[in-house]
Amino acid sequence: NSSDSGFCSRTPAVAGNRRTFTWAGWLKRSSLATADHYIFGAYGTKFDVLRFEPSTDKLQFLLNGGSAANLATTQVFRDFSAWYHIVVACDTTIASPSSDRIKIYVNGAQITSFSTATYPAQNYDSDYNNTVDHQLGALLTSGFYNGYLADIHFIDGQALTPSSFTEVSATTGQLIPKAYTGTYGTNGFQLKFADNSSNTAATLGKDTSGNSNNWTPN
Repeated sequence: NSSDSGFCSRTPAVAGNRRTFTWAGWLKRSSLATADHYIFGAYGTKFDVLRFEPSTDKLQFLLNGGSAANLATTQVFRDFSAWYHIVVACDTTIASPSSDRIKIYVNGAQITSFSTATYPAQNYDSDYNNTVDHQLGALLTSGFYNGYLADIHFIDGQALTPSSFTEVSATTGQLIPKAYTGTYGTNGFQLKFADNSSNTAATLGKDTSGNSNNWTPN
């Protein structure tokens, strides 16, 4: 609930791979973005964030506030009854084409149509996986996300596709979660939000990847 100013935060103790990583998770929105609705961000000297763009409700991924990378979908996300599975895979080490350095997938399909498409320079170092404040559901303690989040994965050091996290149900034909069997890397994590017995990093914010990269609920 954005009016409650709720979010989770974590500052990595050591830096991981700032060039190659994957964020994947399920989202269900509860309101339109009249202001910033930040999903996942990192802020040190830069402003790196995945968000729903205010007023347009497009999905947008920014590195360094958009000056290093700016991808905004032409697709809008205004269905409050739907769960969306979103994957952002980044690998700035790729020489060419530059469009392969960031890939965004929604419900298993890669997004290829963007209203804005600026890609990072080769070997660009983001603030993701840096030893700076990372926030889930906000950035800089503002722009609070309004909606549901579930089964959040972050993979440090790999750019993956949705097939690592989802599959099509043989019964219903719908996209469903599946167990991730790969490695997570130094700062990787999985958040199931399964233990709501208290509002702590050891319960609601517990990392179930085995890395113990727990997140603090605020």
